[in-house]
Amino acid sequence: MIYLQLFLMGFGVYATFLWAYNTFLESLLGIVWGTIIGWFRSKPLTEKYGPWAVITGATDGIGKRYAEILASKGMHIVLLSRSEPKLMKVAEEILTKYNVETRWVAVDFSKGPEIYQMIREKIEGLDIGILVNNVGYYPEVRSFDRNTEDEIISTININILSTTMMTRIVLPGMKQRRRGIIVNISSIGCYRPAAFLNMYASAKAFVTNFSLALNHELIGKGVKCQAVVPGMTHTNMIKHLEEDIPWYVGVTTVDSLAKFGIFSLGKTAHTTGGWKHTLQVL
Repeated sequence: MIYLQLFLMGFGVYATFLWAYNTFLESLLGIVWGTIIGWFRSKPLTEKYGPWAVITGATDGIGKRYAEILASKGMHIVLLSRSEPKLMKVAEEILTKYNVETRWVAVDFSKGPEIYQMIREKIEGLDIGILVNNVGYYPEVRSFDRNTEDEIISTININILSTTMMTRIVLPGMKQRRRGIIVNISSIGCYRPAAFLNMYASAKAFVTNFSLALNHELIGKGVKCQAVVPGMTHTNMIKHLEEDIPWYVGVTTVDSLAKFGIFSLGKTAHTTGGWKHTLQVL
């Protein structure tokens, strides 16, 4: 009996360690080790990855803040979003404040496959070092059978198709240059089935798994892929829900999330973007 108890105890410790490692320790250790290495072999992002950053969903929230921080580090910026007036305004703000070359492409990611040839032509020839796939769509909170067909198709086109197609456009150049990183913004909704947010959570599960699998495929190629998997963040996407968010749910700011995300570039393939959201995953 004593041997069985020892075996079960050992198995429990082993299982707990595997759970902790896969949940947060791997990412934490990667960030710690990457930070230590960075003290001795620090390079500017433009040298480490390349001079241009492309950001989708770039006129508000997370995407806009990523663009601003990357520009502050000397990267030239390509903004992709739907609203041309907003794109012009944000591009001018970044150019004025950070004095980097700034371009923009007005595009509606809900339209499907036909938009990507135009995007390919607009960014052709640029030495793209960072791609941030941030554009997202959050349908109405209701049961799947009550989601409209437009909501379903938009969820797929904006959350899934945009991530895969934008990655497909920039990846060959990154592999050829043997440098670059693709950042895919997901959601902690990907970790478990989410009733009444079925399409959104399922789409984000795709984004997370696609990112982690792609990162493994890219080992030894000089290119990386990172999944950023935050929880509730103060953006226009959830503004209408904020009054109903329970007090115990940690809501972070876009500034905090983007700063941590950029700090973690190249250090981990998987991050929630901050300690508040890591605790929610646990």
